Amino acid sequence: MQPAGYSPYTAKPKIESRLKLKLPKLSGGTKKWLTIIIGILLGVFIVFYLLLGDLRFFANNYLRLTWFNKNYVILLQNNYESRPGGGFITAYGNLDITLGIPRNFSFNNSYEIDTDTYVTPPYPHEDMLKNEWYEGYTFRDANWSANFPDSVPQLIEFYQNKFPNKDVDGIIVVNFTLIEDLVERLGGIEVDGKVLTKDTLFSAITNTVNDVDRHNEEALNERKDILSDLSSILIKKAKWHPFKSKAAIIKALNNKDLYMWVDSIGMEKKLMKKGWANAFELPEASDFLAVNIANLGSKKADRYLLKEVHHYVNITKELPEITTEIVVRYPGFKNNFADDYKGYLQLVIPASANIVNNIMESTVTDIGDFKIIGEKLILPAGGKTTLTYTYTLPRNLLNPNEYKLKLIKQSGDEKYIWVTVETAPDRIISSDTFEVKENRAYFYEKLQNDKDLSLNLLEDTDSPYPIEQVFENLKTISIYWNEPIDESVANDATNYKITDLNVTDGGTTDEVEVIYAEVIDASVSRLEVSGITEQNLERYQIELKNIRDTSGNTINPNPKEITVIQRISEKKAVEEVPIPTEATSQPFVIEDVSEL
Repeated sequence: MQPAGYSPYTAKPKIESRLKLKLPKLSGGTKKWLTIIIGILLGVFIVFYLLLGDLRFFANNYLRLTWFNKNYVILLQNNYESRPGGGFITAYGNLDITLGIPRNFSFNNSYEIDTDTYVTPPYPHEDMLKNEWYEGYTFRDANWSANFPDSVPQLIEFYQNKFPNKDVDGIIVVNFTLIEDLVERLGGIEVDGKVLTKDTLFSAITNTVNDVDRHNEEALNERKDILSDLSSILIKKAKWHPFKSKAAIIKALNNKDLYMWVDSIGMEKKLMKKGWANAFELPEASDFLAVNIANLGSKKADRYLLKEVHHYVNITKELPEITTEIVVRYPGFKNNFADDYKGYLQLVIPASANIVNNIMESTVTDIGDFKIIGEKLILPAGGKTTLTYTYTLPRNLLNPNEYKLKLIKQSGDEKYIWVTVETAPDRIISSDTFEVKENRAYFYEKLQNDKDLSLNLLEDTDSPYPIEQVFENLKTISIYWNEPIDESVANDATNYKITDLNVTDGGTTDEVEVIYAEVIDASVSRLEVSGITEQNLERYQIELKNIRDTSGNTINPNPKEITVIQRISEKKAVEEVPIPTEATSQPFVIEDVSEL
């Protein structure tokens, strides 16, 4: 029996109240301090996040890059022994991550990853390298494509041949120049009791490693030990200088001394957009230029090579014509670190380009959106070589009144780039990336990263004008214009009227008639006339009317009067002097002798 006044609705709150978790009550002072601490932690996080700068990209995508189990392969490249992907792969590392937390890091000699059978290498490895010690294509040379994602499948195949149970979720590539920059920013590092700086790091490591030219176990072990020690010391010191390390990493990412590939289409596209994937992509309505060099000899001669690229673009023609000149200089003499140079140069241009000049010694390959011209290089110390390629682009590749160029920097390499774009004389150029001088645009730089160059041709609103008019002979007058003119009006003889000004002493007044007019070149009018008599230095007035350029701008004023001077008498006199020949002079001599 329930007590009087019982109701299940009034009893229910009492039951729920027993189930509630009772939290300790915080005093006003405690709440205040807790709020301050949370605010400070949040502020520190925000400040740290903002200080990351460009590295916020990795913070924003951290879980996508590290969640569950991830294995990243790290490639250390010596870019002083150049390869299309940056440099000779001197060492590799493994970075294992579980649930976002790094749990294992190892660093090893690249010679440990070897092949069981001979792997046929890409051209021209065998041609330039094969000897009694040549082992075929190996992991340490497999960064052969200038477009790094194309090298990834072969690199992974070599890696998994050594580690069949390990997946590869990404590859991180580090050039030796990043290590040099980091050592400089950190004020040097101490290895085995010796202080190494940016200026001494290369020679110290190279001497210790001995370039592995001996190919013996002692050399390989020394190589592994010094690289392991160096990486361990660098990482420890870099932790205590986060801002200096951050600056070095950001510079390396933007200069392609540090780049990545990840096994995720979405993340790979993000990296490509940042320019951190060392990947090629042909922009819409754009020209494209990449010059890539690979050392297929020995030692580190790339450290001393000087490379210039001159890219001349003529867009005045029916089809844009381009001449690319590549100059490679090897100044000085051989030393302990460099021998005569033996390498392979590749020029990458749009696949739709049509090569004009003879390049019989070169190889030409079309891969996707690109055409690759390859050339072997044999360059002794102190030598120089120049390679020149001329090609046209289809008109529909570029937008009308615009020129765009994608310049690609080779990872780990430095080249000086000159780009010259020439337009029609009457066109005005506008550009934020070129220096403009009349109808020419110039770009010059030691290329540090990929560049997007562009210029616009502004609408032509200026009237055409004649820059020169000359007598070709008594029946022909040529008028040279500052720009191409409209043939529909320039070919009309009635738009020209010629009057003899009669300024010479002869007193003869010519009655001149224009009987025919024709544009013989885009900006040259030729008039066929009658009624001209020979009067040296006589002046004639030409009245022009309705002449316009190809943009529709008419001469100003219209009609316009110009003066042409007859200057053909002296030239004609010279032309009419008979030139003695053997056939005509001999009879004269004989006849003269007989009369005596």
